This record gives sequence, C-alpha cells and structure tokens, in this order.
Amino acid sequence: TDDSALLRQFVENHSDEAFAALVTRHVNLVYSVALRYVGNSHQAEEITQAVFIVLAKKAASLRHDKALSSWLFQATRLTANNFIRSEMRRHHREQEAYMQSILSESTESHVWQQIAPFIDTAVAALNEKDRRAIVLRFYEGRNLNEVGAALGSSEEAAKMRVNRAVEKLQKFFKKRGIDSTTAAITGAISANSVQVAPALLAKTATAVALAKGATVPSSVVALAKATLLAMKMKTIVATTATIVFVAGISAWFGFSSGTKTSSPPAHPTDSVPMNFANGAFTPDGNRDGTFVVAVDHDTLRTNNSAPVIHIKGPITTDSSNNLVAANGTYKKTDNSSSTKYLVTDSSVLYGKHIRVTFWLKTRDVKGWAGTFVIILGIDGRHWQYDDMSDRPVRGTTDWQQYEIVTDLPNEPCIIYFGPDLYGPGELWADDFQIDLAPHDVSSTDDRNWRISNESDPAVYSADTDFKVTHNGHPTLCFAYTPDGIAPRGTYTRLGHDFYGPDSDKYAGHTVRMSGWIKTENVSGHIEPVIFPYAGWYKLLARDSMVKDNSLKGTRDWTQFSVTCAIPENTEYLHTGFNFFGSGKVWIDLDSIKYEIIK
Repeated sequence: TDDSALLRQFVENHSDEAFAALVTRHVNLVYSVALRYVGNSHQAEEITQAVFIVLAKKAASLRHDKALSSWLFQATRLTANNFIRSEMRRHHREQEAYMQSILSESTESHVWQQIAPFIDTAVAALNEKDRRAIVLRFYEGRNLNEVGAALGSSEEAAKMRVNRAVEKLQKFFKKRGIDSTTAAITGAISANSVQVAPALLAKTATAVALAKGATVPSSVVALAKATLLAMKMKTIVATTATIVFVAGISAWFGFSSGTKTSSPPAHPTDSVPMNFANGAFTPDGNRDGTFVVAVDHDTLRTNNSAPVIHIKGPITTDSSNNLVAANGTYKKTDNSSSTKYLVTDSSVLYGKHIRVTFWLKTRDVKGWAGTFVIILGIDGRHWQYDDMSDRPVRGTTDWQQYEIVTDLPNEPCIIYFGPDLYGPGELWADDFQIDLAPHDVSSTDDRNWRISNESDPAVYSADTDFKVTHNGHPTLCFAYTPDGIAPRGTYTRLGHDFYGPDSDKYAGHTVRMSGWIKTENVSGHIEPVIFPYAGWYKLLARDSMVKDNSLKGTRDWTQFSVTCAIPENTEYLHTGFNFFGSGKVWIDLDSIKYEIIK
C-alpha cells in the first residue's frame, strides 16, 4: 500500500493502523535526519515524535501526496531547526564517540565523513522533483521503477532524473572542497544516510501523534506547535532554497574530530572576499512562534541586488507568553537567520584576522537588531563571539553597512553568522561578505569589555569616563540609563572573555581576579564574576562571590577580589561584573588583574 492510500485511510476512516504503518515505514528516515542535526539520540527521538505529531495534524492536506518521504525530510529539518534554536544557549554537544561508532571503515565511510555535514543541505537545495528522487532512491532505498511511479514517470525518466540530481550534489560538494565521483557519493549516501531508529521509537511516535501530544513532554508539544506555525507561515518553502544549515554543526563535530591534517597545503582552496547569497541563510528556529523569517522578494537594496533577508516579529499576540520582561526588555523574544562556513587548514582564512561585512535596515525595532558571528572549533569549542549588543541597531534606519572583526584560530573552525532581531519590529539584511581585515583594525568580539547579555542594551550603558579617574587614568562607567529605580529582576553583565590559549593557561588552577570599583546609588548590587564554561554555555564551577551582595549603594573606590577553581575541562572563561538594579558603577579596568594563586 502506498503512502497516499495509507494517508487517506487515516484521514477518512480514522485508521490508527494506517498511521502506525506510515510511522513504521518512515521512522528511520526521520530519526536519521534529526540525528545528523542534533547529534544526540535522545534529542533526535524528541524531534521524531514532534514530526509525526505534525504529520497527524497535516494528514488531510497530504493524503494525495505520493512522495510523503520528501515532505517528511523537509518537516524534520524545520523541526530540528526549531529545536536547535531553543537549545542554542544551553549545553548541547556530546556526540563524538557515538557518531564515530555508527560509521563503518569502508571507502563509502570516508566519503561520508566528508559529505555528512552538508548532505541534507545539499539535498534541500535541489528542486522539488530532484529532491523527491534522491530521498526515494537513496534515503528510502526504492528501486528506479518505484521512484518513477512515485514521481508519475517511467523508470527510464526516473533514472535520468536521479543521475542529474546526483551530478548537482557532486557540484555542490566540489564547491566545498570535496572532490568525489558520483558513484562514491551515491554509495556513501545509500550506506549511511539512514540509520536504524531505536526499537520502540515507531510505537512511541505513533502513540503520541494519535494522542495529539497528550503523552509526551511539553517540550515536544511546543516543538510540534512551532513547526506547524512555521508551516502555516510558509517558512518551510523558504528552507528549500540553497542554504548552508548551521544545525548540522554539532553532528559534524562528531564526524570530523581527529581528522585535522598536520600542516596546510601550499595553495588555498578558497579566495576573498567571499560573498554569501541571501538564499544561503535559513531560519534558526522560532522559540516563541511569533516571527516570520524569509527572503523578502519585494525588497531590493539596490536595483541590481537580490531579494533580501527579512525578519519580522512578533506577528502574533499570545497572552500565555511572557514576551516582555518587567524592565521592558525583550530578552525571551528573538529570531535569526544564519549560515555557516567551514574553514579548513587549506583555507585562505585559516588563522587570520577577518572582517564580516553586511548591510542592515530596520523599521520600528523596539528591542534591538544586529548580526552575530560565532567562531567554533571542530570539536565544538567556542573561540570568539560578537552579537553587536554593544552597538545595537534600533528604531527605523535606512540601509547601512556594518562590520564584525575577529580572529580565527590556527586550526580548522566554523564561522557561524547571520542577522538577529530581538523584540518587535522588522529587520532586513543583505550582502554578507567575509574578507581579511587589516592588522590595524581592532577586533569587535567579546574579548573586549562589553555588555554581554541578551536583554535590551538600551537599559544599561558602558562608556569611558574621562572625568571620574582612578590613579590618574580614565575609568569605565557602567550605568542604568532609564529614569527612576530599576524594576525588580533587572540586571545585565559587563563581560570580558578568554578563549583558546588565553583560557587554557588557567585550567586546573585557582584564579583570582582583583581590581578597584566605585558605586553610586546602586539599588541592587555589583557582583564580580569568574565563570568557567564548556560546550554550549555549560557552567562548570561557581566563584567565591556567588550571592555576595556587599557591593551596593554608594561607595568610594573599593578594592574587590574574587577567586574560582577552574576545572581542567574548561574551554573558555567569562569574567566581568553582574549589575543588579539601577545606579552607576565606575571600574578601573587598568587595575584589574588575573592571577594564578594555586
């Protein structure tokens, strides 16, 4: 029985058996695509359950579809995308040993390790008929006669379409430095694209879908809801464009760790400046279900430019969502569109000082808008981060070019970047480029002192004060900017972060940060902090001033000291000051010292 017949039985006769048969038939495909994006088997199971909840709700509109697998492929990518965004700022990576264990040591496996980070992106970039042909032929293992029947064509026509689609995949991979034959690519996809799902997942997914989510965690229900809303807003159509999808990063870590070559080859495989098409960016999920993220075909920056990236939100009002914090900020409401670029040891960018340039335009932005750039190691390690929170774009602005400047490590890494909107308003973005930056251009990333949390940067400011000095030099004034006393719960961070060798030298030691600070009418308190992290913002230890609220009110220059035992597995350090409430704080940055005391 084909998929369309089973869907009709489910929709018209409410046949649980027909739906169970569909789940059993496609669960391996859905689970495998999800696993490649999140790199974690438990999270992949949650995504799989959410996808089949969505299928149950959308079945009536799909009952005549003869290539349900292609729809499930796209729905899984969209659902995984939503999941990644919701988990982005939590610990997220643990998959190297597991992902290596499911790969064979064959020639196909070697090719698969190269193409795995890009395979689902490459397939999604194909047109609908080509994508259906690839999914049916290689993901589901159908013969050419069956592929032709599903596509409404002959076996010979199906063969020609599959061959042309594989050639397109080959070209896609070659542009990314992967030169392989079509035979090796098809062999690798056939052998590795679909893994066997856990034994009970088909039954579990069937049960939760038919129960309309009643028997699953609220996170799975919310994930399904976000996917349904995204489909309603037709963002699933936008995801079929040519993209480089960031959700594959964590799975890619598992495939590639340990494959670094000993030295760069003599000739780079890329050139600068690198231009990124707007269609190469994809939505990073939708935590609140309230944003539209797509290419705006009605807006061009210039007469000769392509349609631009557009983010608009919130576009619905949900009284159950606490979208606005007590202090009027929009910390919990944001969405972004992103892509990634893999820097290998043969890249012209390898170990270089780089600049990411882009154009932004805004309308009625009540929170703030900008672009983020995150530099990630192949093993998932954070190297640098910049989200423009210290120079946000607000209100209504015409097209203006901006830049983010940072440094890449002397090892393969991933540049993950894209426009981001916090709170109500609209943001348009265009013409993203990566180039080498002159050595005399300073970095803009979070190794500099800056306001580093996600709340509206308008609430707090951080500026050099030449009038208030300490030991003869200017200080940094950190201040609450609105009038009156800050509402309860208002806070921010002034941060200075350490990565790579700068962080490694403190691992396994007790570190002390000390300096001088002055306060004026601080309604809450100031808390100097040392936070050791690993992975996706996983806090490893607490410092000695946790819950110490002694630095408050009005104080003349006072020396502070905070210590922390830094674990051996620390990947990066966040240091700085948590500012709770209103008032002003002056910090003598020149007096701050970091010392190993044990």
